[in-house]
Amino acid sequence: MKFSIIKEYKFDKDKTVGYLSDFSQYQNEVEKIKLHEETIAKNEISSGVDIDNFQPIVLSLYPDEYLDSQVKTFETEKLILLDGHHRWKYANKENSVNKLKCILINFQDIKIKSYLFSINNEKESFLKYLNEAGYFKSNEGEYGIFFNNEIFINKSKPSLMDLYGFKKIMQNENIISPILEDVSDSSLLIKFTALTPEDLINIDFILPPKSTWITPRL
Repeated sequence: MKFSIIKEYKFDKDKTVGYLSDFSQYQNEVEKIKLHEETIAKNEISSGVDIDNFQPIVLSLYPDEYLDSQVKTFETEKLILLDGHHRWKYANKENSVNKLKCILINFQDIKIKSYLFSINNEKESFLKYLNEAGYFKSNEGEYGIFFNNEIFINKSKPSLMDLYGFKKIMQNENIISPILEDVSDSSLLIKFTALTPEDLINIDFILPPKSTWITPRL
């Protein structure tokens, strides 16, 4: 992938520096972008939307590459999509990726938090649900669910893929819902072990929607 006319871009919220460019030289048949998260069906972009009006999507370089303000053109074979999965999906469907604007950031600037979810039933019922699925209070394990000031771990299914597969089941069954605004009772919130930037490279599966809160973002 080739990028030209690269301009420095400062994200408002965390002052991270990115590099604004576009996909005008993108070749769909030979160039791929690594995705990490599914889109939400109800949030898909309707047909007929003008891609020229889209905000830039945000992508990361891999750790072995680096951009700074001295670089005016850049070429790479690999990028990770951080923010803009719906815009990327729509542009691909319309065969118009070359109309997208983008902001490239260095891998070292990625920060990831776990997305917060609220539970949609009583605490006791939710605890029973976790236990029936094999998740129990424990400090022994790498991946788990944080709820009510405790961590719940399924020792028989110890992988990141297992944890986020269970998260997808809970979302599909409406056991949990993503938080879009502040909630006063934090005891009704859960979160999952957050991914690391390295996980974005290493995972070979697509996470369910609202699995990562990645910054910098627009």
